[in-house]
Amino acid sequence: MKTADRSRAESEIALFSERYPDADLDSVPDRVWESVKKGVSLCEAYRAYDEERRSRRDAARAVNEENAAESSGRIRPAAKRAVYTASDVAVMSAAEVRDNYDDIISSMDSKGFYT
Repeated sequence: MKTADRSRAESEIALFSERYPDADLDSVPDRVWESVKKGVSLCEAYRAYDEERRSRRDAARAVNEENAAESSGRIRPAAKRAVYTASDVAVMSAAEVRDNYDDIISSMDSKGFYT
């Protein structure tokens, strides 16, 4: 690398580190480095990348918020129904049978009810 090129690279890296103190050079995406190879300054290439990344994030957030506002709510799994056997039902009181009638009928349709 020529001395002028090396000096330019060092000054761009210093400026980048100053403007983006939380960004690590190792985490700079390849597309930023491709722009740098084409003559775009490191800071300008990273700024364009960061601006696009933020724009996409904000757009996704807006869509998520819009969808959440139109949603009927979070889907939760249905409560598990009780499964009864014939012997379970045989020892139930009339009130217990009434209270659990739907689950008992559902259990009768399943294998194992009469075992």
